[in-house]
Parts: sequence; structure tokens; C-alpha cells
Amino acid sequence: MHKVKLEHNDDTALDPADPDLVMRGSLFIDCHEAGWWEARHDGTWMAHLWHAGHDIVEASRERLIEHLARDA
Repeated sequence: MHKVKLEHNDDTALDPADPDLVMRGSLFIDCHEAGWWEARHDGTWMAHLWHAGHDIVEASRERLIEHLARDA
């Protein structure tokens, strides 16, 4: 299992043109920056992994962390 940390960025970094976005930040896996994450108003959480080049979407923060810890 990998150690996953979702670090919250300053809310001023949010894109005002994207009204569905609630929060976003940096994604760290095993203490190395590995991509970025965001939370949306519909309750979904997404992570983009730089090395994989694709997005992972889950229904909650906890499920996203579990998915990343298991499969990153």
C-alpha cells in the first residue's frame, strides 16, 4: 500500500470559469508529488496521475485515497 496525501491548495487557485469545482490541490504518493486532485460540487473526487496520464474518479475522498493507495 502506498502512502497518499491530498494537499489542499489556496482557494484563490480555483478557476472561476469552472463553477463545479470546490477544491483542488497537489497529490503526493510516498512523499513525492505525483499529480493533482480536485473535488466537485456533485460529490466526486478526481486525481490526475502524471506518470499514468489519466484521471481517476471516485465517489468520495476516502474512496479516492483507497484507490490511489492500492493501485498508484
